[in-house]
Amino acid sequence: MDSQQIAIIGKHILIADLIAGDMEVAEPPRDRGIDLIAFRDRTVGGSFWACPIQLKTATDAVFGLDNKYAHFPGLRIVFVWHTKEPSKAQIFALTYDEALSILAKMKYDLTDSWKDGKYTTTRPSEKLKKILVEEFLVSAPSQWAYRLGMSNPGPIS
Repeated sequence: MDSQQIAIIGKHILIADLIAGDMEVAEPPRDRGIDLIAFRDRTVGGSFWACPIQLKTATDAVFGLDNKYAHFPGLRIVFVWHTKEPSKAQIFALTYDEALSILAKMKYDLTDSWKDGKYTTTRPSEKLKKILVEEFLVSAPSQWAYRLGMSNPGPIS
């Protein structure tokens, strides 16, 4: 499986999960750091909520951060792991600041690569995996409104 296939599968796993969570999804025609925009437009009170998403997909597990995403307000960095077997996929959603705090907690912020503005590991430690699973795993589509900062009373019936 090549990297484009992995990205396509991961993107569609995420899109399906967002739609199942009562979200709508838009894909910007140009990639300038935002891969998808999740939004809700039929909410109680008529509010429009939107959240930009930077997507990272992997056939196994990967974690990383690039400081170029720091300037996107409200951005969620979403990792989709295990794309080779979509039924076993895991999805994690973090803000930039949350990802940055993990870098500090794991001391990855002291690495030469982070000093250059980027850090990636394709072999996350058990400690890192535990943090991600306990704090940032999207285990059900119904969690998306909360994970994306769109916590309001819900959709109009």
